[in-house]
Amino acid sequence: MLEESAVTRGKWMLAAAWAVVLVGARVHGAELNTLRGLDVSRTGSGAQVVVTGTRPPTFTVFRLSGPERLVVDLSSADATGIKGHHEGSGPVSGVVASQFSDQRASVGRVLLALDKASQYDVRADGNRVVISVDGTSQSVDAKRAETPARTERMTASVEAKPHPVAAQAPAKVVKAESAAVPKAALPENVVAAEADEREVSNPAQHITAMSFADDTLSIRADGDIARYEVLELADPPRLAVDLFGVGLATRAPRVKSGALRDVRVGAHADKVRLVLDVRGTMPAYRVDRANRGLEVVLGRAVARKAAPAVETQAVVASVAEVEPLRQTPVKSDASPVVEVKDVRFEESSSGGRIVMKLSGTSGWKVDRPDPRSAVLTLDNARLPKKFERSLDTSALDTPVKMISAFSVPGAGGKVRLVVAADGAIEEKVSQSAGTLSWRLDVKGVKTEEVAVAQRTAGFTTEAPAYAAEGAPQQARYRGKRVSFEFKDIDIQNLLRVIAEISKKNIVVADDVSGKVTIRLRNVPWDQALDLVLRTKALGKEEFGNIIRIAPLKTLEEEARLRQERKKSLQQQEDLMVNLLPVNYAVAADMAARVKDVLSERGSVTVDQRTNVLIVKDVRSNTERARSLVRSLDTQTPQVLIESRIVEANTSFSRSLGVQWGGQARAGQATGNSTGLIFPNNLAVTGGVTGTGAGLPDNPNFAVNLPTGTGQGVGGAMGFTFGSAGGALQLNLRLSAAENEGSVKTISAPKVTTLDNNTARISQGVSIPFSQTSAQGVNTTFVEARLSLEVTPHITQDGSVLMSINASNNQPDPSSTGANGQPSIQRKEANTQVLVKDGDTTVIGGIYVRRGATQVNSVPFLSRIPVLGLLFKNNSETDTRQELLIFITPRILNRQTIAQTL
Repeated sequence: MLEESAVTRGKWMLAAAWAVVLVGARVHGAELNTLRGLDVSRTGSGAQVVVTGTRPPTFTVFRLSGPERLVVDLSSADATGIKGHHEGSGPVSGVVASQFSDQRASVGRVLLALDKASQYDVRADGNRVVISVDGTSQSVDAKRAETPARTERMTASVEAKPHPVAAQAPAKVVKAESAAVPKAALPENVVAAEADEREVSNPAQHITAMSFADDTLSIRADGDIARYEVLELADPPRLAVDLFGVGLATRAPRVKSGALRDVRVGAHADKVRLVLDVRGTMPAYRVDRANRGLEVVLGRAVARKAAPAVETQAVVASVAEVEPLRQTPVKSDASPVVEVKDVRFEESSSGGRIVMKLSGTSGWKVDRPDPRSAVLTLDNARLPKKFERSLDTSALDTPVKMISAFSVPGAGGKVRLVVAADGAIEEKVSQSAGTLSWRLDVKGVKTEEVAVAQRTAGFTTEAPAYAAEGAPQQARYRGKRVSFEFKDIDIQNLLRVIAEISKKNIVVADDVSGKVTIRLRNVPWDQALDLVLRTKALGKEEFGNIIRIAPLKTLEEEARLRQERKKSLQQQEDLMVNLLPVNYAVAADMAARVKDVLSERGSVTVDQRTNVLIVKDVRSNTERARSLVRSLDTQTPQVLIESRIVEANTSFSRSLGVQWGGQARAGQATGNSTGLIFPNNLAVTGGVTGTGAGLPDNPNFAVNLPTGTGQGVGGAMGFTFGSAGGALQLNLRLSAAENEGSVKTISAPKVTTLDNNTARISQGVSIPFSQTSAQGVNTTFVEARLSLEVTPHITQDGSVLMSINASNNQPDPSSTGANGQPSIQRKEANTQVLVKDGDTTVIGGIYVRRGATQVNSVPFLSRIPVLGLLFKNNSETDTRQELLIFITPRILNRQTIAQTL
């Protein structure tokens, strides 16, 4: 496998070195290491800085570039006595001592300004910290290979690794070295290593496609890549990209031009490795996450494409050299040398502003090593010694925590201002005649929520802090994210490491022992602590900033003894009698709840006349019972339920009728005989008997289809036609009737009730019904009434949940039984609704429409057009019924209840 074993060896040696260094960390008590002296002396071509304290030191070392600086942080130290600027010697241009303190930690910082990249060594010598700087230049390979010696009291000597985030500038490649180990342990052909791991919702299973264009290798997968590593190799120069947890389902693309000479790909058991062979020397490169895959950007494409702002991940501590991202400087007509006359900081809640008074106009540029820091560089400028200082602004009400101004050693005419903050910085520079203003806005972090570890970070921040910022975490674990990789480490040493990271005081019981093998990546420290304790059957107790760790059996036994002692003290305590008046509830109902909070010796009785509880128990329990009664005995809300039951009936009917008939006679009596022997006399008359207003007594109807008319109903008209001799007579009567009616009934029942209590209001009649049986006549009463039954419940947001049963049952005289009793028309609604206080809802609507048409006619003749109207009558009816029920709840004493609660 392509150089895999060498890289793995380097990683394990890094983990081992990191573990050894961390195990040596000690957490001291309240006594501070008071730093009394700081001496700078020349040693041949180099220099030596000695910091003297009152006890053996515990310290951490950082190395920063651009400009070259060496930072030594002494934990639990007081640097007030040596605070300020000290003159340098040899490769050390100057030394600045600062103090960072709050209620949780005290850190003394010693910053060495170096005129060039040099080898260094930091060691503890009794109560002193000896910092040795070699004046000879150090090559990149030597810096990678060398690991300075450390004593057992020294903590991890790592370099801060700002994550490459493109703010407004073209991206430069940031390379993290794989390990800080002796050169013999790291293969010479491994130049740099970089890793990225994160949790993804849709992890990739296979690499599905690869393509190369415009110096960009696009890698596509069927999901998101969870973890990948990048190795820069030499002899020959090439780039290896390992994608873990995926398979290979495609071929390597063909490369014809550009920065790449060839692309090779191979599948392994746990990963897919891509090897990119470059032409000539290794060009600038960058690996970016893309939608469902990765992009490897090479050469000029790095400058064309801005680096995406990705979430950083916690990785195993590493030593890295960081080349800051640079903005294009703003050119101006600057004078040859511009002198800085004043530097001041104006604070604000969102950040602040740095104002510099200049003797002229100067060119400037802004570098962004990481999102939480920014560097402003002035060209052709000179900074007086009195303004070369580091300003600790952590005590101010601003998220900007450190401002440092200094002249760049060995680069005459350059002045730099370095700013560190608690969150991501958004900055803007404006320049006018003689004034340069640098505005700083810090996003995403509240000042009062910043951890001490971030405040003391100065000009750099560890990678786990970036991973914790904005990363989804369980609400239970909120600690700083860390990575551990130990094999058979003593558990007490591991607890010391966690104490140093968490800034907590940890007290470990004597019977806590054993070894632990642990490998965790990017987890909160408090979650890591819980996992370790669970593995070894241990438990913890927290008292403010102190964590006590002991076996679970010990803690359980102590809890049992405390409980037994508490019971014993209660048995010896005198009993007290308290009277607890109950105002709104029933004392007898409250007694059962009060009994639950009393001890075995306690008792509670009820005085029903005064509605008072008599409680007898020890003082603590009687006070607990008083608090319970006060909380439960509150005024019960009352609800007014207003209802509107609207019933509307409309009816329409129309009918047309006709009656006609008469007689025709032919005979000697009428003088118009037929002249035949048979029949000599002939008579034709209507065969339907009946009467009609305005007609003779015997109209002899042939068609009798009238419409019911009378007083107040419709109208009719009669016609009689006849001859002088009575031989022919015709009777005709037309009748018509039309009725239209509208009835509207509004019922408004209203009822008030307590919360969760049923209220019912009704109005109506009871109709007797007689039933005859062998035992005789039995009379029963049936209710025909309007009623409203409601059970309200008031919710926390001011709504009312109601169970409603509304009915409007009325007798119907048009429909009667065998004994003449009327039938009952039932109109009911039963439902459950949620209504805001004061709002109105419609819980039921019944709409009934009945239409009828009736035609009475004489067969065949009624179908004759026009003439058929004389042989039929028509009647039409249309009846409509509507029922609507409106409900409006109102909470009557809501304001009083809110004041009580």
